[in-house]
Amino acid sequence: MAKESIAKENPVIDALRKLKEEEAELMVKLKPVQEAIGALEKIVDKSVKKVKPSAGSKDSSDNASAEESTQESSEDSQ
Repeated sequence: MAKESIAKENPVIDALRKLKEEEAELMVKLKPVQEAIGALEKIVDKSVKKVKPSAGSKDSSDNASAEESTQESSEDSQ
């Protein structure tokens, strides 16, 4: 029982609780954005796959590096 009263009065624990609540709210807001990014990446991947068969070997290596930079950008934003 003493621990409960200490926890209620401790400002650090209160701040931690508030931050966890804010984190949960932000994650709820972030999820749709992450899903939209994933959907757009799939569309881009499909477009790149359609272009690759008609492209020359030099172009396909350029496309691969473009895909890598796109993936790195999305990883950095997360």
